[in-house]
Amino acid sequence: MRFWSKQASTRRRGRAPARRFPPPPISPASVASDCEAGVSTYRDEAIVLRKLDFKEQDRIYTLLTKEHGKVGAIAKGVRQPTSRLAGSLELFGRIDVQLARGRSLDIITQVVRLDLRRIPAEVERTAHAALVAELADRVSEDRHPLEGVFNLTAAALAEIAEEEDPRRATAWFLTVALDLLGYSPRLDVCGSCGRSLPEAAAAFAPEAGAFLCDSCRTSGLPLTSVPALKVLRLLAAGDVALYRRLKLEERLLTEVDRVLSAQLEHHLDRQLRSLRFLRQMRLPA
Repeated sequence: MRFWSKQASTRRRGRAPARRFPPPPISPASVASDCEAGVSTYRDEAIVLRKLDFKEQDRIYTLLTKEHGKVGAIAKGVRQPTSRLAGSLELFGRIDVQLARGRSLDIITQVVRLDLRRIPAEVERTAHAALVAELADRVSEDRHPLEGVFNLTAAALAEIAEEEDPRRATAWFLTVALDLLGYSPRLDVCGSCGRSLPEAAAAFAPEAGAFLCDSCRTSGLPLTSVPALKVLRLLAAGDVALYRRLKLEERLLTEVDRVLSAQLEHHLDRQLRSLRFLRQMRLPA
């Protein structure tokens, strides 16, 4: 695995940015106007986060670009069998793209696929990739570049494509994402009394952003085992070399995911659809 180092990230403290107003509705007239008015062009590296069919032959994309932040763009005629753009505009792909500036949407004019690795067509692996893309979309603002978020997203999608168990890559991704956003959980002291946590199972309290010792734990909070706590501390320390060598049981990965996703959703003030889907997949039949 070629993990992106979280030490190289540009940390961004505080709450994740939230869209204060809903996006304006997109009409065929506004898109046609964009295509006619798009005079200046720019080129950037981008990751395809979302796509939406539009009219009969077009498609609207949400792109996370390296230099221009999150961008909404339309590809005209991309759903035609003869389109030269379609093969390079796959979901979660990393691309070199040229765009013409428009009013509500930019217009995709040229695309070159940069990373030939593709997310295998497996439901769970695709769901993990969707989690990465959804979080990147959630914390990114339009036209506001965040190089750390872009680099992390690109690295995480590459790892999910290659990792034998995508949950390992996702655990690393969530750890680095929480650190990047300033939401890392405390793993060494009790979130209530402040005393050092003993070498024992502990309950995680998202509202405290920390684990609670046995004296402070409230009923109803599930316990996280000592091995899972050690994995969380290993991830937080950024010891990638040792993490690569670990053989993690499904039970441990489930515990680690429960803590990291609870911390993330608490600070985002919403449940991520991709996380909800992954949880439903793991429910016993």
